[in-house]
Order: sequence, then structure tokens, then C-alpha cells
Amino acid sequence: MAELPDYRIESCDFSDPTALEQEWTDLQGRSDCSYFQSWGWIGTWLLHVARDLQPVVIRVYTDTRLVGAGVFVSGAIKRHGFIVSRAMFLNEYPFPGKNMVIEYNGLLAERGHENAVYEEVIRYLLREYRNCDEFHFGAVVNDAGIRQIETGASIGVNIITNEVSTAWRIDLSRLSPGLAAFLASLSKNRRSQIMRSIRSYEENGPLRLVEAENAEEALEFMDGLKALHAKRWESRGKPGAFANPLWESFHRALIGKRFDEGEIQLLRVANSRATIGYAYNLSWRRKIHVMQTGFAIPADRRLQPGYVVHAMAVAHNRSKGMVLYDFMHGDSLYKRILCNQSQEMRWVIFQRRRLKFALEKIAVAAVRRYRSLLC
Repeated sequence: MAELPDYRIESCDFSDPTALEQEWTDLQGRSDCSYFQSWGWIGTWLLHVARDLQPVVIRVYTDTRLVGAGVFVSGAIKRHGFIVSRAMFLNEYPFPGKNMVIEYNGLLAERGHENAVYEEVIRYLLREYRNCDEFHFGAVVNDAGIRQIETGASIGVNIITNEVSTAWRIDLSRLSPGLAAFLASLSKNRRSQIMRSIRSYEENGPLRLVEAENAEEALEFMDGLKALHAKRWESRGKPGAFANPLWESFHRALIGKRFDEGEIQLLRVANSRATIGYAYNLSWRRKIHVMQTGFAIPADRRLQPGYVVHAMAVAHNRSKGMVLYDFMHGDSLYKRILCNQSQEMRWVIFQRRRLKFALEKIAVAAVRRYRSLLC
């Protein structure tokens, strides 16, 4: 019987991006990480968002071999007007202005070491950061090593699932090549609506999908996407993603840094007269993640530019040998209509058993009982 490895764990303030990049990229090559755990995303986030938040890098080793890593930043949470909690957040800072909305989050772990990495890191946080009340693992998928900690470990804390969401995606391996094959997978009614929209758009010339060929062209597409996105959201009286200047600068930096690594995809769909829409996607290990879109507002409300752009993007990526077209989390109707697969995503908190949290629980329960009596 093989001996179980001994693990050791270290932490330090983030200071040297070059050294961390070398370690991180080596480890991600030995892991089944998502794009949001890759150096492309994490490195850009560290330099453009988190650097002034005093991030802490935690590493897990077996002997001298790095098998796990994560970046944590600290912040204070105020709930219900009277509870203040000191918290640490994995790979994100989910507060207004600096929330880059990470998905498929988690600790970076070598294959076969996932469960041990989670257990070692969580126990280390509880032991070494005693002034911290909560440890947040946001947007983790159901099959992450954290699930084993929740169900099998006795660590003396409250384990809270703060939010659950569904990530919707299209398994491209279940489709034959071509736009017609994808449309055939949809309901008859939706298929006819999309085909009618395509025919209407093609009255002004054939619809063409163009993929940006370099970072400069990708950023030009991003400008066009921003204009259409902002116009559509402003028509609804809402700000849209580009209202946050840090979000925009982060993603422009991501495009500029990572396009040549094959991690960025910008698509434009247009006829000879006008652009119908854009899609900004992340590309990782033959998986496409839809990050942001911008669609023209049609004069004829029966037209469906969003469905048309996504349908053409699905067919395009199927032809490139991609295996997944992922809309990520959020339970929108269009995602249910287009997708043939889903996955649960959860926001998990490891919370110390403090008196203030017991009082919070009692107060919340009392308010709920009171409101139920009024109904």
C-alpha cells in the first residue's frame, strides 16, 4: 500500500509576480483548473485589481513539489446593520468597484491532490488567521475538493452555502458541425424564429462571423461591443458592465496580455450594412466562456440579434474543435433555451463559531417569523 504524502503549507504577501507566474503556470499544467484559476486571469487580477489589497499567496507542498496554491485578500463585511465580520476571499474581492465576478473558482491543485489541498489550506487559515471570522470560497463548482471538506471533515466551524446558481452551457461534442445542426437541436418554434431573423438580416447582404486575428483588432471589436452593450442597457435604465471603469480596464489588459496565448476570442457578426452583435469570450482547453456581449437594437422587435450571434458563434466554435460553449452562471431564459447541459455553482463560507454570529442567526430567524405572521 502506497504511503500518503506529507503536506506542508506556506503563506506570504504577494510581491514578485515573475516568480509566482513561473510556479503558477507549472502547477496549472498539472491541474484540471478552469480559466479563472489560470495565470492568465489570476496574474491580470493581481496586477490590475488586487495589488493594493495586500493579497496573500498560500502554497501547499509535498517535499519541494508545489501541489496547491491560492490567493486571498481581506475585507470587512457588514450585515443587517449590526454585524461586522472580518473575512478573507479566495481569488476575488467581491465589493462594488473591484468585483471582477469570478466564476469556476477554487484552489489551484495538482491532479490527485485536490481534496488534500483544500483540507490543508482551510485548516491553515483557521489556525494562522485567528482574527479572521470568515473564509469565502466563492463560485466553486460542485465537484471541487471543497465538497469533501463539507461532508467529511470536522473542523469546528459553520459551513454555509451562501448562494447557489446554475451555470448553463452547450456540450458541443453532442452536435454535428454546422449552424443547421445546432438549430436542429432547438425547439421548432425557437429554430424558426432564429432562421427568420437570419433571413431578415441577410436582406442587406449575407451574415458573416469574423474572429479578431490579433490583440489590436480584438480591442477594436471590444470598442464596438462596448457601444452596443451600453446603448442596450441604457435603454433599460441600467448602467451595464462598462459603467465600472476598473472592470473595463481589467478586461482590456486581459485581452492585451493574453490574446497571443490563445486565451481570448472576440467575434463580430455583421451583414454588408451593419453590425448585428459582438461576443467577447475566454478560450481555455477547448472550452469557450462567454464573458460579455453587445447586440444592436433592431428596428423590428421580432428580430433576435442575441440568438443569431450566439447560434453563429456556437457553429463557429464547433468547427474549430471546441468542446464546450459556456454561458456561465445566471438563470436567464435564453440560456435554458440554447443549452443542453448545466452545472451547479456555489458560494461557500467557513465561518468561526462566534457569539455575534449566533446572535445574528437568532435575530434573522425572529425577523422571518415576524414577517410570516404579517402575511
